[in-house]
Amino acid sequence: MTAYDSLDLAARALSKKPRLVGATPRTLHGRSLAAFYYVVRNLVDAEERQSERSDAIDLAGAGAHRSHGLLLGFLTKAEVDALFSQNPVRFDGDGTLAAAHERARLARNALQPHSPGVTAPLPADIRRLAAEIQQTAVYKKEYEAKADYEFVSVPIAALVTPQMNVDWEYVRQLAHRLPARPNGASDFAFAFPTANITEPIIKGNTVVFTSHAPNIAVAPVPIVRRTAQGFDVVFEAKSRPNFVMVARLAGKLVLHNGVHKVLALRLRGRTQTFAVAYEVQHQAQLGLPQANLSMFAEVNYSTHVRPPLVVDFDGPTAVPVSMRSTMNVYRLVGQTEEIIAPALSI
Repeated sequence: MTAYDSLDLAARALSKKPRLVGATPRTLHGRSLAAFYYVVRNLVDAEERQSERSDAIDLAGAGAHRSHGLLLGFLTKAEVDALFSQNPVRFDGDGTLAAAHERARLARNALQPHSPGVTAPLPADIRRLAAEIQQTAVYKKEYEAKADYEFVSVPIAALVTPQMNVDWEYVRQLAHRLPARPNGASDFAFAFPTANITEPIIKGNTVVFTSHAPNIAVAPVPIVRRTAQGFDVVFEAKSRPNFVMVARLAGKLVLHNGVHKVLALRLRGRTQTFAVAYEVQHQAQLGLPQANLSMFAEVNYSTHVRPPLVVDFDGPTAVPVSMRSTMNVYRLVGQTEEIIAPALSI
């Protein structure tokens, strides 16, 4: 249920160990006229850094397994069998897995038709906060340039889920960040967090990042800049945008990103979440990571009278399981290779 990304990135004439730099790039020169280095942008303030360290402590003390919820009621027997045989997951409930799956399937068949919700404009006192986000480089590059987004308030009960699994321990950790009572400014900041990644380690010509989620993006195409001595070859690693995002599809509101945040809001008594919303014409535009599962077939999802909802994770169609605690690892390797090839006559 986690992703392990390995990236082998080549740069000519790398001969020295790379040095970690902050927001300002530095140059590393090798024996020839090129260099390899990477740039990490960390935009977290001191309070968010402390929160991140607290989460790391919580996760470290969680033991070998973590509590998850799986929407098995929306899966076939073959899919459940493959899920448990190919992933680090185990069923710890009463009885057998087959019996738990059958109960979840029966609960799904008894669900009432879904009543699609509608988005609402932001409260007047929150619009200023949205305007500030719209001026950020992240919003302009990752959102404004790709679709016509708008900031809205969305009913949590109406949201269709984009995934079949949830980490309940992570949900509880997120919930602890929220005030006990609804607070517009705090809830808005929670839905639109500042991007951040943990500082990596450097070993030889390798840079290694770790994360609790697949939330680090490495630009696959380097930037080459001419310098007085030769060339700088730059690869950028940064946190993926992580706003609560909703897609309007066929009269439904699909939570495109932010399942754990929304469940944390619900756990703290919220019935609404702030989000950026946009329109999609067909389901394929969502790019759902688990689209191969039957629950995400159009007949069961975007056109079904009762698609799987985010709130179903807290209902009888979900089955509690334990999953092995894992980390996401991102490895960048700078390599040098000299090739001698026969010259061609013209």
